[in-house]
Amino acid sequence: MLNVSDLERAIQGLRALRPASARRVDWPTLERSLGVGLPADFKEFAEAYPPVEVDEFLRIWSPTPGREEEFVEGVRYGLEVLRDLQESGDTEEYTAYPEPGGLLPWGESLEGDVFYWRTVGSDPQQWPVVASGRNGAWWECAGGMLAFLVGVADGTAERSELPDGVLGPAASVVLLGS
Repeated sequence: MLNVSDLERAIQGLRALRPASARRVDWPTLERSLGVGLPADFKEFAEAYPPVEVDEFLRIWSPTPGREEEFVEGVRYGLEVLRDLQESGDTEEYTAYPEPGGLLPWGESLEGDVFYWRTVGSDPQQWPVVASGRNGAWWECAGGMLAFLVGVADGTAERSELPDGVLGPAASVVLLGS
């Protein structure tokens, strides 16, 4: 499994924006509210960074310490949207969490792409990433959130409908919260 340092190497502008001190997320409360444990690579990212926007395109969600319930509410909203897509037959047989193997959102693009974990099995470290493209494509990548982001940045992961010219090593990065 990759770590935040791998992502910082792949997206070179990220490291310069890393807050000086770790962010202390109340994981037990957040995970209890969601009803599931989250992958370690996401937790590492969330303790290093607030929500991030890369290349004015991709947003990586991250809970704010002391406001974890707001993060949970955002995830629940994302699940409602996914259920609506599921009911209309637009999810290629993917289902929303808490269904077995259901999708759990962790990020989005400003153009309508959504990024999920597929909650298959009991070990969140093994969950693949599923991307839903704005034009209806769905694709899956093994290795977790950071592996997906690093792979998109360095060209080793499938991009499918993601536009060329974004999310590369020289990507711009903006912190969206503290």
